[in-house]
Amino acid sequence: MPAPSGDHLATDASLHLLADHLTEILARGELRPCLLHVTTPDADGFDLGVKPLDGVHPTDALLGTTAPTDWHAVGIATHGWAYHVAERGDPARRRHRVHVVTLLSRSGEHAHRTRSDDDDLDAVLADEAPSGEQVDLLRRVLGLPTDPPPCDPSTYWSIEWLSALVGTDQPVESLADAVGLHPVTGLLRRGTAIGAADTVDVLAAFHRVLTWGRLRELAALDRFSVPDLTPQDAAWLDDGSFARFVLNRCPPLHLLRARLDDHLPGAVADAVLDLLDDLGVPDTSWPDLIRRPRPAA
Repeated sequence: MPAPSGDHLATDASLHLLADHLTEILARGELRPCLLHVTTPDADGFDLGVKPLDGVHPTDALLGTTAPTDWHAVGIATHGWAYHVAERGDPARRRHRVHVVTLLSRSGEHAHRTRSDDDDLDAVLADEAPSGEQVDLLRRVLGLPTDPPPCDPSTYWSIEWLSALVGTDQPVESLADAVGLHPVTGLLRRGTAIGAADTVDVLAAFHRVLTWGRLRELAALDRFSVPDLTPQDAAWLDDGSFARFVLNRCPPLHLLRARLDDHLPGAVADAVLDLLDDLGVPDTSWPDLIRRPRPAA
């Protein structure tokens, strides 16, 4: 992509002032949750377009759309909830209402602002780089690439496996029984079992072959189902945004790990966790960062 012109650079700088203003009027209730766009500047400046969400979730409004060529920037203004990371897991944690504006230009410039009722939380959020599903979608609306996947696909397949283990009604009395519920067994020829000595090699090969890129290709062909995602939208995403979209709709890996002892004999649960370690599967699905505000239309 060519370097932005001088007008584009000026527009990128003004996006930050615009984000400040929009966040203030959003917090005062003078702006409803909406999608935003800024036209490419001309001699008369640029135009700001506002499309109210009217109860539609930002993901649903953005997914699969492409910005017209005369749009220089796109964005979202919305409300959400956040809490301090130190209070994660505490049922008594205090959530804070937040007001969020994110603007993204074709040159990749981000203008991201958050306001809340907690000055300390505001200070933390001010240092947070904008990320998450809606930022991914804004980038794809402009045809920009997103960050790489946050983890190897082995994390996703392990989530699927542990979900099957904690949700099954059939007895699981051994590691072999547990491996029989791994998604790989559905891809093997009928009647084919994974030998104990081959378990790590077979599962590692499975993880290597089914990369995020390959999974996205299969989803675009309607051969891999992802909740809330059509084949056309899977093709519209790139590998990083597709991976995060899938993981956002999965239970957290660390919670599934913690539930194994409640659903499996202790020795089997330990063997499953040891196998995950042998495969290099991380303890958690995501880096341990402060919870991002969940946009609410």
